Amino acid sequence: MFIKNSFSGKNWRLAEFDERQTLLISQRYKLDKIISKLIAIRNINVEDISSFLSPDIGQILPDPYILKDMKKSVNRIYKSIINKEKIGIITDYDVDGASSAALLIKFLNKINVKTLVKIPDRLNEGYGPNKRIIDEFKKQEIDLIIALDCGTTSFSVFNKKILGNIDVIVVDHHISELNHPDVYGLINPNRLDENNDLKNLAAVGVTFLLLIALRRELRNNDFYNLNKFNEHNLTIYLDLVAVGTACDVVNLTHLNRAYVSKGLEILQKRNNKGLASLVDITNINHIPNVFDLSYIIGPRLNAGSRIGNPELATKILSSNDQIEIESISRKLYLLNEKRKLIENEMLLEAKKQALKKINKKIIIVHSSSWHPGVLGIVASRLLEEFRKPTIVISKKDKEGVGSGRSIPEINLGSLIIAAKNDGIIINGGGHKAAVGFKINNNKIDELSNFLETKINIKINQLDQVSFLYDSILTIEQINENLLSNLELLEPFGKGNKEPKFLILNLNINFIKTIKEKHLIISFYNSIGNSIEGICFNVINTILGENLLSSKNKNLNIIASIKRNNFSNNSSAQLIIDDAIFA
Repeated sequence: MFIKNSFSGKNWRLAEFDERQTLLISQRYKLDKIISKLIAIRNINVEDISSFLSPDIGQILPDPYILKDMKKSVNRIYKSIINKEKIGIITDYDVDGASSAALLIKFLNKINVKTLVKIPDRLNEGYGPNKRIIDEFKKQEIDLIIALDCGTTSFSVFNKKILGNIDVIVVDHHISELNHPDVYGLINPNRLDENNDLKNLAAVGVTFLLLIALRRELRNNDFYNLNKFNEHNLTIYLDLVAVGTACDVVNLTHLNRAYVSKGLEILQKRNNKGLASLVDITNINHIPNVFDLSYIIGPRLNAGSRIGNPELATKILSSNDQIEIESISRKLYLLNEKRKLIENEMLLEAKKQALKKINKKIIIVHSSSWHPGVLGIVASRLLEEFRKPTIVISKKDKEGVGSGRSIPEINLGSLIIAAKNDGIIINGGGHKAAVGFKINNNKIDELSNFLETKINIKINQLDQVSFLYDSILTIEQINENLLSNLELLEPFGKGNKEPKFLILNLNINFIKTIKEKHLIISFYNSIGNSIEGICFNVINTILGENLLSSKNKNLNIIASIKRNNFSNNSSAQLIIDDAIFA
């Protein structure tokens, strides 16, 4: 069934699948038809289905030394450890950077290696290493710098003129340029000279591979026995890998799927006191999932750098001091509440600008009054609503700071690097889906024109993009068996999207606004069956207005289906994406 001009203005079509493939999957793996169909839609190779349903990280992990500079970097870190050199860590201020840093800090602390951690100020310094940090490391007589989730394009800072005798190892995943900074080692699966299948890893996933290789080096040199240390059990750190991977919105396929699947298991054990505190303060009263990591825990970790202290996320993830952890947890909670208020005000103004630019291939909005700490969130929200790559810029004096988000069809990271090479932006980078940069305010229109010409998709093609739903259901088919089967496909995320269903012939019995952002809706059908649903961040949108005016009208609802464990009573709940009159 093709749906045109839904309540939100989107086009929807039923995903295509091979009936014979579905039957083969069902028979070979003894799976229900609906789950077999969903697997077929995701084009998972029949031979890979077992590892998809039950990802075994031990079987999937590659040899870390397939990555360029891994061997020489591990040797250099080992030398630093045995010679008791001073190690400095620079990391990005987002969740991927914070979890990468916490991973390395915990590993080194276990063998009594202390580090000095420095994080750039998101608001005043922007992304990546800077001279202030290098100067501070020099004062502390640091011998080795390890840059995590940043540094791949830091040419102005990572050069011998500024570094002097300090060696630098970069552990990153952002898209590189043809040339590299003057560093000792660059471990990055997205180096242009790399040939591997690890390009979807977040920085924390690359950092975990570094620690596997470093543990091997320590073991091979009998370090643990000679120094009477217990050997590292790296599995216990996979909760950190899961958080960083989920929050960086990388594809949850292959190794990333194994990272997150096993990491969620470790998270339940509450080994990491910081993560356990965040779970508690946010009232997650069920087994945590990717949604919880991405939309509940992640925003709180990010709140510190957005409008507060950029060090809070790394501290809470790496600390074992319960008093410190509880203090930081409360601070992050309050900062996140403040962030929501700022975001809502900015979003209203940004939407007004965006509506005037709907005939563009890329939406670029800007203001001198916008808080630079929440640009990425606003860009994501605009992307969701307008389905076009979006850039949000906060202007201050003569320079602006920009953050962008993109659709799968357009590689925004490569476009921003091209704009940098053409002298349009001051600096910047990122990956396919997300970018950050600095720009002179008088160059914003030039950037807009540059990107319009570089995007090779016509505007009418963007407007005609259709969204996919996986299957058609009635309320009667939504039961415990379906919920259990859907849970076999978890974890969901980019690359393994949560299934969406067209649920037929529902009427709204009850509808209520909560927190001035979301809608809670009770549906019923013609034979009296009912189901609850929630539609997130929908107030002041076209979809929200249409739903509020459709009480007692016959609707078809597009939604994902989740288990709701509220008050220990398990039931199905619709997470509503869209609707249309039946």
